[in-house]
Formats: sequence, C-alpha cells, structure tokens
Amino acid sequence: MSPTWLAFFRFNIAVFALLHFMAIQPDFNDLFTFKGYIYPDILNAEYDHHSLTFLSLKDMLAQVHINIAYETLLTIFRIVYPVCLILLALGCFTRIAAIGSLFFQLLFIKSIHLYEYGVDYYSTIALFYCCVFPVGRVNSLDMRIFKKSGEVNSAIYLTVFKIHLCIAYFFSGFDKVIGDSWRSGEALWKSLHSHAYYSLFSLDFMASTPFFFIGCWATIILEMLYCIFMNIERTRKYWLAGIVLLHLFIALFMGLFFFSALMIILNLSAFYAPHYMDGLVFKRKKREEIAVAA
Repeated sequence: MSPTWLAFFRFNIAVFALLHFMAIQPDFNDLFTFKGYIYPDILNAEYDHHSLTFLSLKDMLAQVHINIAYETLLTIFRIVYPVCLILLALGCFTRIAAIGSLFFQLLFIKSIHLYEYGVDYYSTIALFYCCVFPVGRVNSLDMRIFKKSGEVNSAIYLTVFKIHLCIAYFFSGFDKVIGDSWRSGEALWKSLHSHAYYSLFSLDFMASTPFFFIGCWATIILEMLYCIFMNIERTRKYWLAGIVLLHLFIALFMGLFFFSALMIILNLSAFYAPHYMDGLVFKRKKREEIAVAA
C-alpha cells in the first residue's frame, strides 16, 4: 500500500487547523484577553490545572525571571502557531512543526476550556497523529531538503488510525441506541431545533412523516456498523459516502461546519486516500502514456 495517504492527512489537517484558527480571529480579544467575555484568571480558576494555559505559562516564566506581559505572550503565540501549521502543511521540519502545532493548539483551547467542544478534541487527536506518524516522509520539503528516503511502511499506522475511528463511531452509535430519544426520532428533532438559526431551511414540514425516526436509525446504523462495512472492499465506498453525507447534513442543518469538515477529512484520510487515490493516479499515468504513444 502506498504511503501517499500520510501526505494527504498531514496537509489537510494542517490547513484545517489553520482555517479554524483564522476563523476565531475576529473574536480573539473577546475570548483570550482581559477585555473579553470571561477574564482569563476566572477561566484559570475554573480549570483543573493539569494542562498549561496562557496565564499559568506566564506565571511559570515569571518564576524563572522571564517576565512577559500577558498580551505580549498572546501576540507571540498568535503568530507562531500559524507558522507551525504552515510548516506542517509543507512538510518542512515536519516533526518539530507537528509538536509545536499540537502544543500551541492545546495551549489555546485549554486557555478557553469553557468554549471547547468536539472539533477541538478531534483536532488535538489529529495533530497528535501528525506527531507520531511519519507524515514528513511523503511529498514533503523535508525529503527535498534533507534527501530523506520516501520508503515507509505505513500499514501499521493506517491500522491504528482505522481502529481509532471504528471505536469512536461504534460507541457514538451505541450511546445513541441506548437512549429513548434516538430510538424514537426525537433526538434529531431536538438537535435541528436547538441549532435552527444555522439551518438552510426548516424541516418542520416533515414533522408528520417518518423522516426524523428514519434519520435517527440511519445515523445509529451508519455508526454502529461502521467498523464492519468500512473494512469490506465492496461496501467501503458506499458506507464512506453515507458517513460523508451524514457530516454534510450536520454542517448544513446544525451549523457545525468545522466539526463536520474535520470528520470528513479523517474519514477520507483513513478510507479514501489509501484505497482509491493511488488507483486514480495510476489510471491518469496510463492515459498519459497512451496519449504519448498515440
């Protein structure tokens, strides 16, 4: 199996994290500074203190006689984090860039922990995988600069990645099926109406139809049988299409655009790029060879 999926994963995760970070820039001061909605010291007091925040990092630096103003520290990392993500996307000093990206991403989300949700957790997981997987060994600047070999056995990394996704989807579906609201269809109705201000249009006209009941059970089936049908060659592309459509529905009708985009990237990295991208490249090369020969 070709390791090109590692480059697909690295580039898309880095670009996603960069776009996600850029999206919060208009609200950056309201989230992180002492002029914001909740003061950083109050946020820090509400936290478990096991992870670094900007305020705790400032205090740690002060203990070793490095006195940096809180706003200055914010400004420095506000610049350094995107730089790390750009280097990661390009595959330049990949391991260092990945570790830096993970560190800064954790620092930012833990500093505003009351606002974090699913997309932040999965972003952390994805960047962690960029740290431990050899993502810089394929289609990267590191290969050109340091003349590193592109030979890497990516099968074990892909297996770990797939197992992680299978477990996540199975227990997501299992958690739904043990709840009455998902079995009755009520959960989908509530989810759509709690985020109705993001919907493209109202689905209320389907209230008297079995749409919400079928939608809930379709979601449960897609998630609980994910680990089976995503690993069968004949059914993989159909199940993958169903998962992508599920996340597109979440994006369009619940407004969870970044969460949906990230989950689509993870699924494509695990079950599309390793199995279909190489075939498409091979077919393109064959067409080019035939055209040249003609």
